[in-house]
Amino acid sequence: MALVLAGLFLADREPGTPTAKDPAPTNPLAPDDEATRATDDAEAEAEAEAEALAAEEAEAAEQQRVQRVVARKAEARAEQVDEKQDVAARVARREARLARIEALRNQPFDVRVGSFNVLGSQHTGPGGPRPYPAASTRSVGAANLMAKHGVDIVGTQELQDDQLRAIQGRTGMAAYPGFAWGSKETDNSILYDDGRFEMIGGDRFTITFMGRPRPQPILKLRVRETGREFYVVNTHPSAGGGRYAAERARGRATLIGVVNGLKSEGLPVFVTGDMNDREPFFCQGVAVGGLVSSSGGSYGGGCNPPPGPIPVDWVVSTPDVSWTGYWRDTAATDNRISDHFFISAMAHVG
Repeated sequence: MALVLAGLFLADREPGTPTAKDPAPTNPLAPDDEATRATDDAEAEAEAEAEALAAEEAEAAEQQRVQRVVARKAEARAEQVDEKQDVAARVARREARLARIEALRNQPFDVRVGSFNVLGSQHTGPGGPRPYPAASTRSVGAANLMAKHGVDIVGTQELQDDQLRAIQGRTGMAAYPGFAWGSKETDNSILYDDGRFEMIGGDRFTITFMGRPRPQPILKLRVRETGREFYVVNTHPSAGGGRYAAERARGRATLIGVVNGLKSEGLPVFVTGDMNDREPFFCQGVAVGGLVSSSGGSYGGGCNPPPGPIPVDWVVSTPDVSWTGYWRDTAATDNRISDHFFISAMAHVG
């Protein structure tokens, strides 16, 4: 009976109606679960946004780093270019300066060159073997001749210390060696205008003069205005015959050897001197050395000395010099200033 009633009771209940013994079913859309889900989603979205932002920032930082690297490389390249341009500019300026200097050094110039044996003071005056006025008087005449000829350079012979002082005092010219080799070796000094020419160096070579060795000067000068350089050689070999003639020949050969050595530098060389020879000096000196005489003459088809009268005093040069205005001045002998003529000529160095 009880089972029947229970069955009836169950039968009367609507399907899905829970009984006292059945638990209530869970609602998946309960308010608390929805809030939790929303929070989780928001956090996930925030994390995603943060990660995206971080990625963007990292990418931006990397781009900036790359840009900085590129900029530094560009700056380095620019600095290298600037440095190269600066070096190139310095090199160009230096080359231009050297070109200007070289152009000046190759500028032509003219110079009047002379040679004069002044007749040494020991030869005249009281007790002297020559009937000439004393050197104190003749030195005035010698200085006047130098001014008359307008020489820029003059090679002297027999110029003793008292004459050197007197002539320098009147002309203001510098001298080499002057007193540099002592008061007994002033004879062969080269006088020059040191306002126009600067002494670069001096040297000597030795020949035998009248039985004893004597130094002969080599002077290197520079044109102050342009920097162009040249040499002057002055010499005085032995006079007379016999053994003195042999000394003179050896001295001439030594001179030519010296000039050939100087020519190897490519600079003009002037030679002055009382050579104590006329035709022999031209044919065995000028011709052999390939030199040019200010007084003329040729040797291409055999030796043809200059027209006479030929003095024993000479002004010659290397072939890079051309000569005009040769002057064999007899006033020196006419006025008893010396027993030698005053020789000068205008040299043009192209």
